[in-house]
Amino acid sequence: MLVIDTKMTPPNAEAFSREALAGNELWHVPALQYRPTGIPLELSDFDAAFLGSPRAVNLSKEVLKNFSGVIFAAGVQTAQCLLQSGISVSAAGSENGAGKDFPGFLKKHPVKKVAWISASQTAADLRAISEENQIEICHFPVYETSPAPVDEEKFKALTHPVAWHFYSGKAVLALERFIQKSDVVYLHGASAEKAFKSVKASL
Repeated sequence: MLVIDTKMTPPNAEAFSREALAGNELWHVPALQYRPTGIPLELSDFDAAFLGSPRAVNLSKEVLKNFSGVIFAAGVQTAQCLLQSGISVSAAGSENGAGKDFPGFLKKHPVKKVAWISASQTAADLRAISEENQIEICHFPVYETSPAPVDEEKFKALTHPVAWHFYSGKAVLALERFIQKSDVVYLHGASAEKAFKSVKASL
């Protein structure tokens, strides 16, 4: 079976080997592309920072290296990116989404003011997280995403079923026109699950 990974960053060599051993062919086709916004990061008034993705880390790591507060990561890959940049991580979230992860973060690391460093559009409801946990959140949109160009004719000619891996709701919507009812769809994260519910109903 053809397996299509839509994450912006390519799968590692182990992933390609694993799929090949299973008799599958793995394609890396980014659903989204991004560009930095250039927004300045001033974190002196914050006692915590939340990093929403590896891209957010790469765009803010120089500032974070001098940040003395608590650092939360959206997930394992974001945490790994922070550690590889020499930045300590206080807690890493799961695919359940930041809204469900935050109470656990705060139980271990009580903070009051969080710098939320992510894309311009975030799947998390920042107002709800702020109110439910009685903390102040300030969003720093360090990059913005848009659908990446794809080879339309190549995708229309695919032999189905294929397997898809989606990591955000925006990625699902960017490629929904190519998904067929017979396909296998793996959804990583709350926003991807939410977006696919509406797409699935129309298949």
